[in-house]
Amino acid sequence: MKSYINSESEDYTETETKSSGEVLVPVFHSAILIFISILGIGFIIPFLADFSKRIVGEEFVGLIYSGFAFARLFAVPLSSIMSDKYGRKLFIAIGLVLYSITSFLYSHANNFLSLFLVRVVHGVASSMILPVAFAYALDNVPRGNEGKVAAILGGSLLLGFGVGPVIGGFIGKFFGEFVAFYSMGVMGLIALFVSLVFLKDKDREVGVDHKKDVLSDIKDILGSRVFLMAFLIWFFVIWQRGVVISYSPLLLENFGFDKFDVGLAITLYAVLSSVLQYSSARFVDSAKDKSYFALIFALLSSLPIILLSYGFKSKIFFFVIFLFSGSFSALSYPFLMAEVGSEAKEKERIGGTIGFMDWAFSLGNIIGPTFMGLISTKFGVSGIFLVLGIFHSLIFLFLLILKGHILRKKD
Repeated sequence: MKSYINSESEDYTETETKSSGEVLVPVFHSAILIFISILGIGFIIPFLADFSKRIVGEEFVGLIYSGFAFARLFAVPLSSIMSDKYGRKLFIAIGLVLYSITSFLYSHANNFLSLFLVRVVHGVASSMILPVAFAYALDNVPRGNEGKVAAILGGSLLLGFGVGPVIGGFIGKFFGEFVAFYSMGVMGLIALFVSLVFLKDKDREVGVDHKKDVLSDIKDILGSRVFLMAFLIWFFVIWQRGVVISYSPLLLENFGFDKFDVGLAITLYAVLSSVLQYSSARFVDSAKDKSYFALIFALLSSLPIILLSYGFKSKIFFFVIFLFSGSFSALSYPFLMAEVGSEAKEKERIGGTIGFMDWAFSLGNIIGPTFMGLISTKFGVSGIFLVLGIFHSLIFLFLLILKGHILRKKD
């Protein structure tokens, strides 16, 4: 019978040279940076209605929100690959400066163009922080700890995404929009201080033919079968999560749930996912076939979505199914990132690999909700979840069956 768990004797000899505290310090610093950078995605959500009335029409709200993701789509790979050559600290610091400046500018944007540009630059700033901070953590931990890094940083990512709207809405309600966005800017400055004082970069050699080196790195990263498998799984997981987060408020309201129930469901969905990722840190590193566990968790997350399409009136039942799906989809992340992170660390292409994995996050959030929106015109909101659950269950089952073939010629 095939074993999917590593014995304790493998891969851990290097970790003995560092104490647990030494291993976690750079991970903790990166977790703070990732939490703050991803906070900006959801922070603006409570203010979209006000922006649509004061600055732009309702037809432009989606463009304002997605400007952040589109900017990241193009900026993340570039900043990540460049950080492999010139160091992490420089890009993180520049990103945090831009992050803070754009946070201050939100309240001063008085037309569509200025608000859209602020949102785009904010996305560029985030692209220089999140993947590069992830790469920094992997740089500074011994091999065999990639799962621990992925679980902790993935938890911070989901936590920031989940509590961003809550924090933004709370500050905005009691202190106003101006204080809310300036608070986000101040958090960016605090993170900048942390990065300048505590982050210690590794010495790097930059080749003479830098352009050729970059193209070679891109070809090597995208040609990896390990990367391809992880990218496909994460793309479809994010597609699923993006649709659930985007359309579940409409589904819940159609079933008679009030706005408090909707907000509670979305927040619990993100926070519980984050907690479970933190708790999975130790187990991930002991898993031998990480892509297998990632696919199993992804498949388990898709099946309950089918049940969401039925009009159950029980709030408890709905919350259980909803959170069950979100928890399993989140648990696939640390296994995927540990798998690609281990290979990237061996090839010394950590930044570029993490950057291109971020494409799966951006593309999934863009393509998933857009495509399923077209499905809703034919089958309605409930039909979205039925189609989504069946389609993704088949996709993950298909990848599970083909996994051995895809990874057979693993680099």
